[in-house]
Amino acid sequence: MMSRADDIADRLPHFYMTWNADSAVTTLIRSVANVLDYTQSDLIEILRSHWVDTARGNDLDRLGLMLSTQRKVGEADQEYRGRLKTAIIGYSGGGTLNSIRIMIRIALGLPEDYPIDIVENPKENMKKSWTVPANGEWAVDPVSISSSQPRITLAVETPDVEINNPTITNIDTGQSVTFNGRMARGDVLNLYAGRAILNGADRTASLSSTTPLTLPRGKTRWKYTEAVGSNLGVFDRAQFDKSVFAVEIATKVTFEWSAYLPATFEVRIPSASLERVGARPEYVQGLLDSLKASGVKGTVKVV
Repeated sequence: MMSRADDIADRLPHFYMTWNADSAVTTLIRSVANVLDYTQSDLIEILRSHWVDTARGNDLDRLGLMLSTQRKVGEADQEYRGRLKTAIIGYSGGGTLNSIRIMIRIALGLPEDYPIDIVENPKENMKKSWTVPANGEWAVDPVSISSSQPRITLAVETPDVEINNPTITNIDTGQSVTFNGRMARGDVLNLYAGRAILNGADRTASLSSTTPLTLPRGKTRWKYTEAVGSNLGVFDRAQFDKSVFAVEIATKVTFEWSAYLPATFEVRIPSASLERVGARPEYVQGLLDSLKASGVKGTVKVV
């Protein structure tokens, strides 16, 4: 490629002797060409400083000030560019699933048609336990957009006692199930899908009903009763000829269920996409938090 000095010299008449490297004309041409080269280089840098993709260092920081997005301590230009682009998306109507996909492709340098898997209301396995006496009540909030069939586990915690006919009742819906049998400490009763498993043995025939219990989508109240503990003497409530005055029997009740989380979405990103640009899941999570709608939870899952 012809240099700028050669290009100028080539346009001058031959008698200027530009072919002579020591002539005054050649020296002048080189000086002018150098000034033009420096000017063009400065002009290109000015043009680059106006675009997020090409600005560097302090120039990129100035663009960030225009978007009210400052550089984090130790943040490299590449990661800062990704955050600035997501800020631009936010100003232009971010928060939709499509804008989130665009943001992730930009931040990770992925092709425009690269599929970004976003799962709305992702599934999460939930588990919660309560230690209750007979006639004990508790509330269950499933944190889910749909009803489910819970797996219920009963385990007697009080030593040297037996319970008879334990019953689980949903106070709000009236649905209940009774296991017609005895349990002592160390026994574990699992109730799920209309079946009863006691210490690994199928005892479904001992159930009062094989209709599975339902955990509604909203918060509900539940109650546990059993024949022995229900007859324990309670002041001003017990019947003289029926109540038994003894140590209160404690039973551990555990609910396990699958919840589909409300107002939540999960972005699934292949680990190779993060490794290719040296990004961490926390980096993408920060981008999501800056773009998602208020009141909505967005999470990143590396697959």
